[in-house]
Amino acid sequence: MFHSPRKQQGNLYVVVIFVLVVIGFLASGLSQVQWSNSDAQARSVLGTQAWLLAHSTNEWALTQMYPLRLSGESFDLSAACSALTSAPEALKTDACRSISISCSEPGSSVPSALRFYRLESSVQCGSGINLVERRQQVWVREVE
Repeated sequence: MFHSPRKQQGNLYVVVIFVLVVIGFLASGLSQVQWSNSDAQARSVLGTQAWLLAHSTNEWALTQMYPLRLSGESFDLSAACSALTSAPEALKTDACRSISISCSEPGSSVPSALRFYRLESSVQCGSGINLVERRQQVWVREVE
């Protein structure tokens, strides 16, 4: 009934190799999960940074379109809109280098008595697989 210890030595090697292979697969799977989590975290941080930078770009553009002026002083919003061609270099960061801004009239989609302008900023942060882009729009109405 009982086998001699000499005949059972091979079984121990099989069990040890099986356990090592299973632990190796578990370690590999956990490593992939960790990489995936850190990749998602990087995208989340870059996405938030891009969103806030797009918001800041629109805020900067609004200060350019509506500068401080004396009461009763005339101001041409259309000219201010067409003068917005690029965002200032000071807004660019190491992670977010591509910042664009545009200002345009939407056309005939609004009543002719009102003049609206659409201000849109676009920011790209990151690179390669972690490249994220955020866009924000602000609608501006000309006050007469």
